[in-house]
Amino acid sequence: MTRYAVLLLLGIAAASYYFANLPVSSPPPRDRGVELTGVKLRLYPSSDPKAEWVFYAARIENSPAKQTSVATGLREGARYVDGELDLTLDAPEVTIDRNDDLTLPYAVIRIPRECYEIKLGGEGEPPVRIRQDRGFYAPTFTLTGPGISVRGERFRSDFKLEEAQWENGEDIVEMDNVKECAPNE
Repeated sequence: MTRYAVLLLLGIAAASYYFANLPVSSPPPRDRGVELTGVKLRLYPSSDPKAEWVFYAARIENSPAKQTSVATGLREGARYVDGELDLTLDAPEVTIDRNDDLTLPYAVIRIPRECYEIKLGGEGEPPVRIRQDRGFYAPTFTLTGPGISVRGERFRSDFKLEEAQWENGEDIVEMDNVKECAPNE
């Protein structure tokens, strides 16, 4: 009887040692993270330290598994550089990835200092991307401003529009129809 008790005790000790030394896997990341409603979000991109994005959204949902945050019901979006308004952004939703880059189904950008309005992409088209270190990428665009209208495809540009490129463009310049810009309206 003692022999069986010792063997049972050794079996329990061996099983305890085995199970205690099994590797413990970390739990998979949750699909859903934090969800906030009626939010003002400030984004300080690490690749553009002078810039600050401000979004007012009906809802922001964070996804740890995808490492993204999605702002829906966007009421207002703006980019400030050194504290001054650089541009405003209208879009149905904004996805912010782990690099602080933005993906939008389509967007309207307004650049008050130049009195430009840029319509980027459209419904049913590939998404618009805004990379903090490079600028805008859109499948199609229409830029309008005082006396100018430009349309094209595969639009790429920095934030200042100094290095804008596109394909299959149509440019219309109406010098007789130039109106004064009133950026503070």
